[in-house]
Amino acid sequence: MIAQAPALQERPSPQVRVVGMAGIALLHIVWYYVVNITNSYRPSTVFVDLSLAIDRWIPYVGWTWVIYYFGDLYIVIWAGVVFWQIPRSRFDRAVYAYGGMIVVGATMQLLVPATAPWPANPTAAQQWMHELISMRPHACMPSMHVALTVLPAGLAVSVLHSRLLRFSSTILAALITVSTLTLKEHFFLDAVTGVALGLAAYAFWRAGTERTYEIAKA
Repeated sequence: MIAQAPALQERPSPQVRVVGMAGIALLHIVWYYVVNITNSYRPSTVFVDLSLAIDRWIPYVGWTWVIYYFGDLYIVIWAGVVFWQIPRSRFDRAVYAYGGMIVVGATMQLLVPATAPWPANPTAAQQWMHELISMRPHACMPSMHVALTVLPAGLAVSVLHSRLLRFSSTILAALITVSTLTLKEHFFLDAVTGVALGLAAYAFWRAGTERTYEIAKA
């Protein structure tokens, strides 16, 4: 195997990594509330119904809240683990990829205010979560839950050496994406757009260099 150049192997200092990840988290929280508060003042007539025929065929499966809310841990903890492995030469671009994805997604949610297919009788866990964070069915297209799951899965494929971890990360991202539909948090189009946004951010990150560096061991 050809040895990597030290500058490419070296990771940013812990302080830089913490600041980068904290900045991404803060940006997401700020834009989440900007979108929800802004859309909450809009009349119901401006919200569009993005349901497709396939949405009528997807059943409500209440127990999949376990997978859906596990997605929050995946987005925060696993994404943080993967993000921590990114070498210095590609770290800044990863921050830009995350930040750009969050801003683009929030802008789309403001420009295309859409309703969510929330169930009439949600499970107790789903109802509790909605009330806990004062969630409103106004930040739907694209699904940022999906986008923020797809991007770290892509990063994991590029920076993790273990095939098992890369495969597991991809499968978990797929399951979380499906759960947004079976829990009726999002329509099919919301999820597809979220996948596209996450892949676009990953492609932007990949475009910054000519090759993929595998730097983490199982």
